Amino acid sequence: MQNPAMTQITIRRLDPVVIAGLKKRAAEAGCSMEEEARKILSEAVLERGLAQQRAALEQLVATRKAIFGDRVFPDSTAEIRKMRQERTRYLERLTSPRHRKRKT
Repeated sequence: MQNPAMTQITIRRLDPVVIAGLKKRAAEAGCSMEEEARKILSEAVLERGLAQQRAALEQLVATRKAIFGDRVFPDSTAEIRKMRQERTRYLERLTSPRHRKRKT
């Protein structure tokens, strides 16, 4: 089912060789020319986006390596959990009725 927000485009002045190639690809894939063209365009656009993401990730990895070298940092999950629990207990004490009465 097609998304109602999708738009249509018309591509004019395509080289006959391109049309013939598109027909051949569509026949080999067992789909219509329209579906094959849609697939080709989508892959081209998505691949460009993925390439940009890969390049950004490579830059992040290079920056991390420049700053930290090959150091591997320990998992800090337990420490963060402990800090959150301490903060929760502290906030509960601050907001408890007994603590509020003492302040006033």
